[in-house]
Amino acid sequence: MLACLLLVPTAPIFVACGVLIKLEGLIDRDARGPVFFTEARVCRGNVFGLLKFRTLRASALDSLPPGEPTHIALLEQSGGLTRAGRLIRQWYLDELPQLINIARGDMFLIGTRPWPIELYEADLAKGRTLKRDMPAGLVGPVQAHKGHVVEGDLDAEYWEAFKTLSGWRLLLLDLKILKQSLRVQLEHKGI
Repeated sequence: MLACLLLVPTAPIFVACGVLIKLEGLIDRDARGPVFFTEARVCRGNVFGLLKFRTLRASALDSLPPGEPTHIALLEQSGGLTRAGRLIRQWYLDELPQLINIARGDMFLIGTRPWPIELYEADLAKGRTLKRDMPAGLVGPVQAHKGHVVEGDLDAEYWEAFKTLSGWRLLLLDLKILKQSLRVQLEHKGI
């Protein structure tokens, strides 16, 4: 419900990002393509299409193997970003379309990041079921600590809190994560 409500005030940001992506495509042939990009991700054992604003050049996307790509972070880090993509990622706006994923019930607002299929399957092959069992979210403990050195497994700590804390205490923890994530976003950390 909250995600649906957030879609209304963020609509102008959606439009601005879409216009920026399309305008760059008019100037730079390699920046042409759709406004949105979908990555196959997993939340609680279910595969879904994680929505993002497209930030990659056409040549970078063409370098992906045939079929649906499941993890583009390496391309984003290796210089495959468009100019508009760099600006959009600087403010973490490429993740904004995931409000639609939340409204559809694919993932939660707060939780651990949904994993690409190959990482999820590798974890399962090792007998680790943490990512299968816990809810995925737009923001979570890892995003709240980007740019900081942290000891321990933040995902495992969040999963333990998710299972053991009362509803109100979990809500307070989620609000703290949301606040820290907003600070990371405003400070442009971890990009």
